[in-house]
Formats: sequence, C-alpha cells, structure tokens
Amino acid sequence: MEDQLVQEADAVAPDTTAGLVNEVRAALAEVRDELRAANASAAARERLVERLHEENQRLRAGERQLVLRPVLVDLQRLRNELLREAAGSGTEAAAELLVSFARSVEQALERGGIQVVRPAIGGAFDPAQHRVVDVLQAGEGEDGTVAEVVSDGYQDVVAGRMLAPAGVVVCRRTAQPPAPPTPG
Repeated sequence: MEDQLVQEADAVAPDTTAGLVNEVRAALAEVRDELRAANASAAARERLVERLHEENQRLRAGERQLVLRPVLVDLQRLRNELLREAAGSGTEAAAELLVSFARSVEQALERGGIQVVRPAIGGAFDPAQHRVVDVLQAGEGEDGTVAEVVSDGYQDVVAGRMLAPAGVVVCRRTAQPPAPPTPG
C-alpha cells in the first residue's frame, strides 16, 4: 500500500514538487529577510539602550557633583586654612596636628573626585593649572619656572577640569628697561 502511494506521489510530484520547492524557497527567503530585519532592529535597540545608559550615567554624575560642589569647596577652604594655621603655629605639635587634619580633609576631597594639584618648585609654569601671584626676575635657565607655591590647586578628576588653579610665583626673564633719556 505504501509503495502504491509513493508511486502515485511520484507520478503527480514532478510539477507539484517543483512548485513546493519554489514555495519553500520563497518562504525561506521571506523568513531570512524578516530575521535580518529583526536582527537590525535588535542591534538598533541595543545601541539606543547603551546610549541612554551612558547619558543616564553622565546625568547622575552631574547631579552628584551639583550636590557635592558646595561641600567640596568648603573642604578645599578648610584644607587651605588648616595648612595656613599649621605654618603659623607656634608649636611643632600643633602644626603636626593641623597638617594631619589637612591630610584627612584631602582624603575626603579625593573620595569626592577632587585631586590636589601641587606644583613642583622649579617645574614649568602651566597656565592651565597655575595662576601667577607674583613674578621674580629669572636667572639663567629659570625662565618660565615656578619659584614658589603660594597655594595648591584643585582639579575635578571626574570632569577633567581645574576648579581652582594653584597660586604660584613665576620666574620670568624680562628685558632690561631702557635707560631714561638724558636731558640736554
């Protein structure tokens, strides 16, 4: 009985088989196109999700900085005042205590994303990180170098920008002023 069905199917099959094969191919091509479109749509959604996540992270960081900014500015001032008081302290024990308090404040600033910028004496003046407080006459090879640090600077490491440049005294080679004209 099975053989008879196979023979009947073979007798009718050449035209029908070719038609079925073409229908299957067309259906597969349609499924393939739908799959490509679905993959492209999924990739676009993934890119959108990544972009929104990055934007969300930036906004959160901005909100955090906005809330913390007054506290961090006050901590910068406190650190500077502690170091000033330590320098003018009458006793070594009091100076050491004030410096240790300043170090603790500095650690709190670092946890808040603020880095203390300490210029090196003899290092090159960097206008992006330093503010000129005074200028001294430069000796040989000293032009454009830091002669003295008046105050440390502060940099927001999250935003990558200076909050307060370091105050420095800079060595500059200045031209000899012209001699006053002689009356005559």
